[in-house]
Amino acid sequence: DIAAAENPGHVRQLLETRQCPQCDLSGVDLRYANLDRADLSQANLQGANLMGVNFFRANLNQANLEGAYLAGANFFGANLERANLQQANLYLAILVNANLTAAQLQNARLVLANSVNANFSHAKLNQANLAGANLIDVNFSQADLTGADLSRANLDGAQLQGAKFPLKP
Repeated sequence: DIAAAENPGHVRQLLETRQCPQCDLSGVDLRYANLDRADLSQANLQGANLMGVNFFRANLNQANLEGAYLAGANFFGANLERANLQQANLYLAILVNANLTAAQLQNARLVLANSVNANFSHAKLNQANLAGANLIDVNFSQADLTGADLSRANLDGAQLQGAKFPLKP
């Protein structure tokens, strides 16, 4: 059974159609749901439990995922442009080929996340924890990584042009 959200009708709509732009799904529990190619643009998923959810090629453009639990979620090829992921937990998340252009990731936890070929250009990653993350061929151009923890992260081939990079000591 799916835990209650602010709007249970929106939860039903999402699960039945995978189309729920601008829906209010704050606090929802959708652990391990298959939201392959779902449209959640501008949806409110603040504080949601989305552990292990399949967001393969989903549209989360401008979605609010602040404080969401996204450990192990699959965002392969997903559009997270201008999404709010502040304080989100993306531990072991798959962000391969994901678009995170201008996303807000302040204080987000991306420990051991697999972000090969992801686009973080113009993203705000202030104080984000990317320890041990796989960041091969990631685009960080013009991103703000001030205070980010990149210890043990693999940055081979990463594009860092214009990125703010004062790292934690």
